[in-house]
Amino acid sequence: MVISRLKFAKYKTKADKKISALILDVITEGYALLQTKASYEIFDVEISKGTIKVIGESFIIKSRLLAKHLKGAKRIALFVCTIGSELPSKVNEYAVRGEIARATILDAVGSEAAEALAEKIDSLIKAKAKQEGFSALRRFSPGYGDWTLFDQAKILKVLKAGRLGVRLTKGYVMVPEKSVTACIGLVQKSPRPIRKIYERHIK
Repeated sequence: MVISRLKFAKYKTKADKKISALILDVITEGYALLQTKASYEIFDVEISKGTIKVIGESFIIKSRLLAKHLKGAKRIALFVCTIGSELPSKVNEYAVRGEIARATILDAVGSEAAEALAEKIDSLIKAKAKQEGFSALRRFSPGYGDWTLFDQAKILKVLKAGRLGVRLTKGYVMVPEKSVTACIGLVQKSPRPIRKIYERHIK
């Protein structure tokens, strides 16, 4: 997946031995730098045309696409996950030193790790929802369609993401860089409640 992200296949059938060795070395280095953390919580919601009201929180999401996507959902799971700050810091360090190839590969490792972590949290939520009689919809993140990135601030606040070391810049960019926020709609199949689960440390 890292090689695919680096787009070697677009130009040649496979990377040469020197590049392959470098990639394997950087992948090993990247895994050692991961500080994976995640937090998620389940909320009741009221959905109307273009608006999702999170019950129990002063949190309203305005997005026609998200409201349409969540049609039929009575609850949502909000989550944030991060691979930590060490890997992005090392990427910057290599870039400053002019080691562009190593920086580029390590950045790709970080992106793949962040996506894999998001998929793992997604799977945990879906499994939990199934146990409690809910089916889970595909995850949807701020920045998709008409869901503004500004709402990341609301998500980080309700999930107390500061405990994970995740924050926003003035430009609403998450720090550490390789962090993900998302919403998963939960469609009820039975009246049994879903317990809240606040934080998990994933490795």
